[in-house]
Amino acid sequence: MALVYRLVGFDRRTEALVASHDIPAEKILQAKTIAGIAGNPAIIADWPLSPEQASAITALLGAELDVDSLDWTLEP
Repeated sequence: MALVYRLVGFDRRTEALVASHDIPAEKILQAKTIAGIAGNPAIIADWPLSPEQASAITALLGAELDVDSLDWTLEP
C-alpha cells in the first residue's frame, strides 16, 4: 500500500488546518524533489515548505492556492 501525499496549509495565526490537496501518485516524486526530500526515503513525516516550494507544488498540481497567507507542509 503506497503512502498518500498531500499539500497542506495551516493558518499562521491559529495553526488550524485550512487547506489540503492530494498529490496524484504520478506527481509525488516531483513534489518530493521540489521539497528537497526525494533522495531521502527515511523522511516520512510532515515536511515544512518555503513559500517558493509551496508555489511550485501548487503549479505542479494545477491548483489556485494563496501560498503567501498560509504555512505549508508536504505530508504523507
